[in-house]
Amino acid sequence: MFAEYCDNMHKAAAEKLPAEIEEAKAEAEQLWLMENKTYDNFIKPLEERGARLNELFFPISHLNSVNNDEESQRIYAEALPLLTDYSTWFTQHSGIMQGVKEVAIHEDLSPSRKKVIDDMLTEFRLGGVDLPEEKKKRVKDIKLRLSELGNSFFQNLLNATGEFEMKVTDPENVEGMPESELMSAKCDDGWVFTLQMPSYLAYMTYGPNRKMREKLYRAYTTRAPENGDIIEEILTLRHELAQLIGLNDYREFSLATKTAEKPADVVEFLRYLLSRSEEQAFNEAGDMVKFSGLEDFSAWDAMYWSEKYKKHLYSFDEEEYRPYFEKNNVVEGLFTFLEKLFGLGFTKPDVPVWHENVLVYDLVRSGKPFARLYIDLESRKEKRDGAWMNNWQTHHTYNGETVPATAVVVANFPPAKGDSPSLLRHRDVVTLFHEMGHALQHLCSEVDEASVSGVNGVEWDAVEFPSQFLELFAYEEEVLRIFARHYKTGETITPEMIEKLKAVRDYHSAMQMVRQIEFGLFDMAIHEKPHSQGDIQEVLDKIREHTAPIKPPAYNKFQHGFAHIFAGGYAAGYYSYKWAERLSADAFLQFRKAGIMDPKLAEGYYEHILKKGGSDNAMKLFKEFTGREPSSDALLEVNGIR
Repeated sequence: MFAEYCDNMHKAAAEKLPAEIEEAKAEAEQLWLMENKTYDNFIKPLEERGARLNELFFPISHLNSVNNDEESQRIYAEALPLLTDYSTWFTQHSGIMQGVKEVAIHEDLSPSRKKVIDDMLTEFRLGGVDLPEEKKKRVKDIKLRLSELGNSFFQNLLNATGEFEMKVTDPENVEGMPESELMSAKCDDGWVFTLQMPSYLAYMTYGPNRKMREKLYRAYTTRAPENGDIIEEILTLRHELAQLIGLNDYREFSLATKTAEKPADVVEFLRYLLSRSEEQAFNEAGDMVKFSGLEDFSAWDAMYWSEKYKKHLYSFDEEEYRPYFEKNNVVEGLFTFLEKLFGLGFTKPDVPVWHENVLVYDLVRSGKPFARLYIDLESRKEKRDGAWMNNWQTHHTYNGETVPATAVVVANFPPAKGDSPSLLRHRDVVTLFHEMGHALQHLCSEVDEASVSGVNGVEWDAVEFPSQFLELFAYEEEVLRIFARHYKTGETITPEMIEKLKAVRDYHSAMQMVRQIEFGLFDMAIHEKPHSQGDIQEVLDKIREHTAPIKPPAYNKFQHGFAHIFAGGYAAGYYSYKWAERLSADAFLQFRKAGIMDPKLAEGYYEHILKKGGSDNAMKLFKEFTGREPSSDALLEVNGIR
């Protein structure tokens, strides 16, 4: 049933997509020619077409991520240029742009509709709508090529991740590893460890054989070397694209759709965080290296000795917590928490899914179902690494009818095996809360305009705010005691265990901070101008003088796997994680002071942030909720940086 559902789902979408795109173009051509344009008779139909195309493309993209095989790769690769071509055609259409301006001038618009207009005009400008035809064509060619390169980068990384296996047959080489990790890795005559994140982390954190850790580390940090050439071409094309439309570099191109105003503001923000974190980070690393007793401490030792030192300092064993975080208990407990905080209910509909482990829920508030959520949490070989939320349908109204929102939360948690359930690490619980924060912003939107409803229209450097905000609750006793129960005994997690979790959260927090700052500074630096592969490495090495207490080996090519900026939406925007974390930390501290379940604050957050989606500037919505500007010091405080 499941395989058949998958086949039908993305094959049908792929077959419909070309005709749907042509219909969208034909309708747009008719609309811009009509007289007396209004928002309802001109903008609204254009929005609806965009929403339908997104819904049609979703299964193609989604199944390429969660059920990846040669056919899904082919279908996705064939669909991507069609959408890129349509997007470029739309944003370069001067007639449509003039129609949008006409509506903006002659109609008194609501704030959400004004945001739609402003966003559209920005996209027209970034699409090169006012350029001569030959330059428009060049913009189109660049965007098409960039979409192809991004897909190739991602596929190379996915293939390389899936191809590597490290087999261990000698029990000495897994001695002391947690039983749950060994069960996940067990094969007929030993254990197999891969570059899939749960498996990779397991051996790098607990694997006793140093040479094997280096083997695994080397394989992970040298994945997809062919991506080096792709990176060079991507950076060259992005720079050319920015300059074609009159900007200095791709950083300015990226910030045109974000709350940060200019690259210098971003760099200043990151360097402020670095100035407050660097000394503590190097001290944290130095203490760990001293504890290890190794004279040649290396990057592949970091996770292993970090875990050992953490146990030494706090008597903390992550494995002791896993029986308290059985996957199904965590999911149901998360829902109970959301009901207490926001009045949300979750009911199970009977609908088809793409894998037997997928769970489906309808969201209910005040007795009314209003959205649908799919959850796909366990790792499998054909699934993309990491965790994410995808928006399938967006809440909006059209022709008097309300279209409900649908979202998907995907993760790669340790899978259940036989009679052994999926037992999560606490960091997995944090990840689930994080992705649920994204899902809530999309699903709880009550905005009528599709292009600024839910996560649509939210500035990229604020889109992490709701996710990072919600994950902070996963450390609070009032929340954990809802669901953290031993899956065998039913014993609830103790206050002492929770206090230890909080203490451990701040362990090596400065090292984690400077690592994220490294990514952000590197991203901004390489997008200032085109770079050769050698130049890219030099830029990264220079930044690492201040951000890498443990220097990686020369063969480490982290950039070849930096999918966020080369195959995702974070190009010249990786700083967004920390930029948005200011908002989440500041907002969460208000809850901590008033009470974790404070109903007034919870309702204010629901009203100003969740319900309004991308219908207004994210910084403005934050200030409406809190009454002030966000504080960078709140971010440092929440991260335990003194």
